[in-house]
Amino acid sequence: MSMLSKLLYDYDKSVPILEKKILLKHVLNTTDEEINISSNKFLKHFEFNQYNELIQRRKKSEPIAYIINKKEFWKDTFFVNNSVLIPRPESELIIETAIKFYPNKKEKLKILDLGTGSGCLIISLLREFRESKGIGIDLNMKALEVANRNKKNLLNNNRLNFYHSDFSNFNTKKYDLIVCNPPYISLLLRNRLIRDVQDFEPESALFAEENGLSCYKMVIKNLLKYENKEQLIIFEFGYNQLKSLNKLLKNNNFMVISVEKDLSNLPRCIVAKRL
Repeated sequence: MSMLSKLLYDYDKSVPILEKKILLKHVLNTTDEEINISSNKFLKHFEFNQYNELIQRRKKSEPIAYIINKKEFWKDTFFVNNSVLIPRPESELIIETAIKFYPNKKEKLKILDLGTGSGCLIISLLREFRESKGIGIDLNMKALEVANRNKKNLLNNNRLNFYHSDFSNFNTKKYDLIVCNPPYISLLLRNRLIRDVQDFEPESALFAEENGLSCYKMVIKNLLKYENKEQLIIFEFGYNQLKSLNKLLKNNNFMVISVEKDLSNLPRCIVAKRL
C-alpha cells in the first residue's frame, strides 16, 4: 500500500475513504493512479494542513463540490460555490430530452434557460448544439458571476449571454426551446433535507411556496404573455409533483407532449407546448 493510500485509510475514519481521496487529489492536483502508485510520497507540511482543513470542512457536512469548487455535469466540469445549486445528475435528463426532441444537432436553435444558476444546463446544451445560441437568466447576481465564469471556461464565445432577470417578466417569445429547473421543494420540507443541502445550498434555489409550485405558476403566467406555438418547454420537477404540474399546464392551454423518467425510473421532466 502506498503512503498516500495508507493516509486515506488511516486518517480520520469518520470521513468516507472515497471523499478523502477526492479531497487529497484536489490538494495534490493529481489522479487516482498517482495516489495508488506513489509508494514513497509524503505530504509536505502545508499540503497536510490544507488537506486537514478540507477534511474538517467535510466533517461539518459541507458538500464536496463547494469545498473543491467543482462539479461534473453532463460532459464537463463546472465551477461552483455556495451561491449556486450544485448540479445534479438527474438534471442531465433535460439535456437528453432536448436532444431527443431535436436530434439534428446542427439545428440553429434559440434556447432560454430560466433560473440558470451555475449555467450548467445552457452551457451543456450549447456545447451539444454548436450552431445554436442561448440566454440564461437569474435573479441572483452572485449566481450570474458563477455562470459567466463557466461560460469563459467552457464556451467563451458570443453564442451565450446571461441576464439579471426573473421568471415573471422576461420576454420568452423568440425562443425555440425553454428549459427550466426552478426551485421546487415545498417549504414544508425544509427541515427534512440532509444537512449537506439544508445548511449549505442557497435556499432561493431550493424552495418554493404553494407546495413547491409557485415558480412554475410564475413561468407559465409569463409564457402566456408571449404566444409561440412552436416553442418547446422542458421543466424539471420533484418526485411528487407530476400530477399537479400536468394539471397546471393543461389548465393554462398547454399540451403535455412527454414525461421523461430519470435513472431511478422516477418522472423527472415534462415537455410541453402551447395549444
